Amino acid sequence: MLENVTSLSAIIPRKALSGIVLAAALIAASGTAVRAQSAQQFDPNANAVATRGAALGAEEQRILLNEVEAYFDGVDTMQARFLQYNMDGTVYRGDVKIDRPGKMLIDYDAPVPFKIVADGTFYIFVDEDLEEVSHIPLALTPANMLLRQPLNLGQDLTVIDAARDSGVLYVTLAQKESEDAGTLTLAFNEEPLALRQWTVIDAQGVVTRVLLQNPSTGVDFAADTFSFVNPWASREGGN
Repeated sequence: MLENVTSLSAIIPRKALSGIVLAAALIAASGTAVRAQSAQQFDPNANAVATRGAALGAEEQRILLNEVEAYFDGVDTMQARFLQYNMDGTVYRGDVKIDRPGKMLIDYDAPVPFKIVADGTFYIFVDEDLEEVSHIPLALTPANMLLRQPLNLGQDLTVIDAARDSGVLYVTLAQKESEDAGTLTLAFNEEPLALRQWTVIDAQGVVTRVLLQNPSTGVDFAADTFSFVNPWASREGGN
């Protein structure tokens, strides 16, 4: 069944939703519970709903935002392993590939049956267990903030907070044109500046944290990496 959704709240999907909301915005879920991929592991930061650490002054914030913009100007492509920490204490693992602007692939390790593809227009959530595909306009998801090119902080995006804590810099963003799409907090190693994690808080207050492992940039991807053809469309009469 192809389901068209008009709103979403995150980058990587969250665990068990009764409807499709993205936290993860990265889980939009189906109606069935998702099997935990590993023994429950509690992430003490997953429940945080506010940036920790010392807030930056106006001049420090201006310098930081300029550095973040310059960093993303130099990152067209990226791939990494990731750990996704959910609020119930479960942890998902997988691979993420990014090609800015607008494209992303998130593959979860088994037994999590989800895949996410952003093709530049839609944020496509695939549930392989239920054989269902959901298309959400990319602009309605927090993923759109990460996938913008260029990334114009304070112009296209609202900077909610910026802080420093133990060598890590945090910037919390919201979309000016889609205020109900949730917030995205990017965390960077300070020296050298490098993206290390993101945290999404959806409209319901659900927090999902994604920690990148061994990220690499300047990656060449195959032309069809960010394409998805629904294998169940003909059987179900979908598009």
